[in-house]
Amino acid sequence: MKRYNHKPVLFAAVFAAINVASAVAAVNFPLGTHLIKGTLKDWQNKVLTSSSAVTVQAVATNGTVIASTQVADPTADGYNFLLQIPLSSTATSSTAAVGDDLNCVLVQDSGLSLAVSPIKVGEANAVSTVALAYVNMKDYTSTNGTGTTASVPAEYVETIAPWMDAYEIEGDYDPFADYDNDGASNYAEYRAGTNPFDATDKLAITAYSAPKDAPHAISFEYAGGHVYGVATTLSLTNPQWATQRVKKTETDVERDQVMPSADEDDVGMATIYVVPAEGAKSQFFKLEAR
Repeated sequence: MKRYNHKPVLFAAVFAAINVASAVAAVNFPLGTHLIKGTLKDWQNKVLTSSSAVTVQAVATNGTVIASTQVADPTADGYNFLLQIPLSSTATSSTAAVGDDLNCVLVQDSGLSLAVSPIKVGEANAVSTVALAYVNMKDYTSTNGTGTTASVPAEYVETIAPWMDAYEIEGDYDPFADYDNDGASNYAEYRAGTNPFDATDKLAITAYSAPKDAPHAISFEYAGGHVYGVATTLSLTNPQWATQRVKKTETDVERDQVMPSADEDDVGMATIYVVPAEGAKSQFFKLEAR
């Protein structure tokens, strides 16, 4: 298992207690302005239009709005908002200085404010571009092939969106799809900490031993910060999978799941132990990320 950086870069999260000014005073900007062309998409990777009724604001660290624009219908090159940042040699209450990091805030008509990672102010009379994902809810509901629904946490979107950009894959962030065709869905790989676009990187049992009169040992590669468990069934004919209690060591107490390491940058091999069903002629186990 490889260790990948899943940290989101420019994605919306609930932002509390920001002081939003309703207007910007007209002043003389001695250094001119810096133009930021942006693309704002929804969680399904679709470019928003003017009907989304979202305003994009560039906000100084003191909470003052120094530039604001309404999301519009996308242009031919996909941009749906333009922010014109007023510049001065030293940042003021109504201007920014070249090199400043400004908070970028999304505002809905309902009044809900969402902040994204800072945007960098460039040189006067120059243009820079940004791409933002509008992740403004705790959970999302997606429809799978059978028409049923499942709730998907916003963190899933924040994880897979950078992969989509890196691999230049278009489409939505469908959690039920399997973009690398390795048998594990995008959402299953998110939970396991594996790369949903690399078929060689997936959660799998690497070793199994079943000593007599002792817990059976299941070994696997883990990603730090992720939780793993085991499901079991007595038959593979119409299997009835159920949670199997596991142990971190042979003498440990049984529990539903384990976290081999809380360090998100850690990867390695781990072994968990299961007590087989008493008297069963056969029993099957599968490793799961919880």
